[in-house]
Amino acid sequence: MKVENGRSALFWHHNWAPQGCIEALKASSNSRLGIPHRATVASLCRNGNWCLPPARSEAAIELYVFLTTIQLTSNEDSYEWSLLGNKEGRYSTGSAYTYLKGEMDDQTWTKAIWFPRSIPRHSFHSWLVYLNRCPTRDRMIGWGLCVDPVCLLCNSQPESRDHLFYDCDFSFDLWTRVSTRCRLQPLRSWGLTVAHMESLSGNKATRLLTLLAWQATTYWLWNERNGRLHATGTRSVAVIFKAIDHQIRNKIQSFRETNPNLSSVMMQLWFATA
Repeated sequence: MKVENGRSALFWHHNWAPQGCIEALKASSNSRLGIPHRATVASLCRNGNWCLPPARSEAAIELYVFLTTIQLTSNEDSYEWSLLGNKEGRYSTGSAYTYLKGEMDDQTWTKAIWFPRSIPRHSFHSWLVYLNRCPTRDRMIGWGLCVDPVCLLCNSQPESRDHLFYDCDFSFDLWTRVSTRCRLQPLRSWGLTVAHMESLSGNKATRLLTLLAWQATTYWLWNERNGRLHATGTRSVAVIFKAIDHQIRNKIQSFRETNPNLSSVMMQLWFATA
C-alpha cells in the first residue's frame, strides 16, 4: 500500500512498510507499543508530528525511521504492485508467474497451438496432445492398468499418440479430407505434421484456416475415440468430417462482424476444393 493521507492504511494489518505487514512480521506486539489494533497510520500523526511510543526493539527502530520519512498528503491511499523494484499500478499474473517460474525459452510450437481467433477447447486439447498427456492406451498400460492395447479407431494397431495422429488408417482418412480443403499434403507422422503447422507460410486467412482445421481434426478424432470407449455407437469418417465442416463454417462466420474481409476470404478458401 502506498501511504498518502494514511486514513485507510491500517498500521498493523496493511502492507505499507518496506518489510511487509507488521502484524505478520511480529516486529512488535500492539500491547508493547500501545498502538490500538485498528489504528490507521494517519491516527499516529498529529499536527504534523508522529506520536509514537518508545521503540523497544531493533525492528521497531527501523520501522520508526521509515515512518518518519512519510509525508502525509491530501490524496487517498492506494495500492501498487512491486516486483524486482519495478512498481506498477496493476497486478500482472504473467509477471508473477515469470518471476516464480523463471525465464524460459520460447517454444516453436506455441504459435501453432495458441493463436488469435482459435477455438479455446481445441487449442487446449491440441496442447495436451502435443505434450502427450492424453490417456492413450499405451500410457494407461504404462501406469499399470490392464487394458486392451488395440486402437479404438482402426482395431488393428496398438494405440498411442503418434498412431492416433495420424498413422491410424481411420484418422489419416479424415485428415486427408480436411487437409485437401486446406490445400495441404497430408502426412501420417505426428511430428512432421506439427513441424508443418509451425512453419506455415502464406497470408493470414490461409494460415488461420489451416490451424483451425488441423486442431478441429485432432479434437474430433479424440472425441470419436472416447465415444467408442465409453459408448456403443460409432461414427464414420464422413459423419465426423461433416461435423468439422459445420464447426469451421460457424467459426468463420463469427468473424464477419469484426472482420468481414477475413471471413469472406476464409469462406472462399474453405469451399474452393469442396
